[in-house]
Amino acid sequence: MLGVNILGHWLESLDYTFEITEGCTRYQSPRSTCSECIKSCPVEAMSLDDGKPVIDPKTCVECGLCVASCPVQAVEGFLPERTVIDQCLVIDEAFPPTPKELLVYHKKGVTTLVSNDDFIDSNWRQVIHDTNTLLAELGEPVFQLSFTPPAPPKSKKISRRELFFVWEKDLKNVGKSMMPAKWRFNHKQLNMAKYYPDYQFVTITLDTEKCSLCKTCQMLCPKGCLAISDTHFSISNQQCTNCSLCQDTCPEGALSLTAKIAPHSTEEHTLFNHTCSGCKQSFQSFDENKDLCFVCVKMSDSPFATQTIV
Repeated sequence: MLGVNILGHWLESLDYTFEITEGCTRYQSPRSTCSECIKSCPVEAMSLDDGKPVIDPKTCVECGLCVASCPVQAVEGFLPERTVIDQCLVIDEAFPPTPKELLVYHKKGVTTLVSNDDFIDSNWRQVIHDTNTLLAELGEPVFQLSFTPPAPPKSKKISRRELFFVWEKDLKNVGKSMMPAKWRFNHKQLNMAKYYPDYQFVTITLDTEKCSLCKTCQMLCPKGCLAISDTHFSISNQQCTNCSLCQDTCPEGALSLTAKIAPHSTEEHTLFNHTCSGCKQSFQSFDENKDLCFVCVKMSDSPFATQTIV
């Protein structure tokens, strides 16, 4: 009986449903406004429940668009399998890949998109246009479009030794297919920073007049783009995926994000250490001549202040 139960659990593990993990920015802060997965779903299988995204498995068609759209790779599941023959991606009737997916395929050597039909769906055409625009901005050759099907791989005679290695490979593939589905999820493969290390896809802008150096952004950024040390506020744009968590949670509204491809850059803002003349506590500032800490400045500006802090 125990063996039957174990086998049952194992067989169940081979199946899967798409899930939202706690890496989702809405799990990190109730102030997060990200809704990329919901906007990407073509069948409205996603919604917010108590401020957090959920997937209706009965409605979900497992197209993978939510997986590709999530800026922090928090949607757990499979990207759809695509047919690639001799560096050519075959255009089929499935949901077209996102520009992000095509950028990854491009870096893996796919150079041509092939259609077996003279008519190409408008959704595919839009994705191809958007991706080629991005490739041009990245200084990469654009995808070529072909209506000639790629030739199937030529068959050849193989020796017994080669046959052994073919069988060994097949056995490994069977082993992979018998693994629990969650072990085979590929949603982590869409980190653009890994494939285009010389470029950034987002520019983070800091308003030093508003920033209080509270370090909320540093603590919450899932990609580690923001770092506040004793001497500098450093911004590394290259890893940013535009999740907007820093922008959404900044209490002073000092951060803003702009989606724009540019050469990778790091911004350094010099910090100065002071002792506040009001509360006598140490504090940091972007201003070398700052006298009051941020809290004391706020208190002195408040209409409810009972005395002037000097």
